[in-house]
Amino acid sequence: MPIDTVQHFMHVTTHKNKQVMHNVARLWTIGQQAKSDQDILDALHPWNDNKELYFYNNLPRLLFISGVLTCLFGWVIHHYIPFILSFSTGALCCFLAYLIYESDEPINEVIAFLEERIMLLRYDLHFNKMPGHITTTSNSILVMSKLRQAFPLFSQGNASNEIVQFAATTWHDDGTEHQVLIFHYHYVDELSIHGVDLKKQKIKDIHTDQWGVFIFQMPPLGFAASNKHDQFVYPYHQKWQSSDILVNQKINIFGYEQHQLARTISPSQTLKLSDFFEDYNGDLIYHFQENIFCYCGDQNLLRVSHRKREIRDISTLRGHLRTLTMPEYEKFKQSMLKFIS
Repeated sequence: MPIDTVQHFMHVTTHKNKQVMHNVARLWTIGQQAKSDQDILDALHPWNDNKELYFYNNLPRLLFISGVLTCLFGWVIHHYIPFILSFSTGALCCFLAYLIYESDEPINEVIAFLEERIMLLRYDLHFNKMPGHITTTSNSILVMSKLRQAFPLFSQGNASNEIVQFAATTWHDDGTEHQVLIFHYHYVDELSIHGVDLKKQKIKDIHTDQWGVFIFQMPPLGFAASNKHDQFVYPYHQKWQSSDILVNQKINIFGYEQHQLARTISPSQTLKLSDFFEDYNGDLIYHFQENIFCYCGDQNLLRVSHRKREIRDISTLRGHLRTLTMPEYEKFKQSMLKFIS
């Protein structure tokens, strides 16, 4: 390959990749300065500049392939030409390819950042943050540990269990503010059998994911309800039978004392429970002492829906961000607000 051709390709490649890096830097600024999700979308159109969002790596790939082939060819003809010359030339080509190759990581990072910003601005979801009423000096790990200890829903999995993701938000309902913490709970059950030597042998791990919410500043009604379990653990071990046979067939209600349940579970509360569990599969608990409510179920409340597409320019990125939605979360929020109102 003539030297002047290589120089021309390197100049073109470097210039185009600099334009892409300029676009990446501009996207970071747009995301950081945006006050709403529409601000981000408006800033992406019109762009009034080069719209490409991928690096030109044809030259480094060609140099790398040339380097490898040079080394292989040099080995074949090493009886006629010293192999060190071929190896040095091939190594130089590979080294040049390494120097001018641009990783897609900066592009992927800024896209992930914009996706998170869109979710925050569109749905007011503050990932890895505690609700506003909890002091900022509180350790989030310690807070999550106390919340898990307060509810018997988080003792599942004989191998491990943890809350792997959470996000704080505020729900508004007719002038009432609800501080909410959405979470993703993951636990692992280890299946094992006893071998001939009576030692346990692991067969496989079963991974299970659940999603739910903690809602703060709720009345301590002290009951649990489930359409997954026929029994509950202490202190919600007293089972309550509603006067509605159909409700008893669909959901199970538990508390810590029968008289307390009779005072708490009104016909309207029973109807709300029945309506809620028509659409959701899981468990909910009103704590008996703390002003905290917890729900944990099988629906992925943090799933982000979007049109699958390869993002190679600003226009495609804008279309991708515009179609980001959280349908399960939106539906669940409305159902839960209806239930707790």
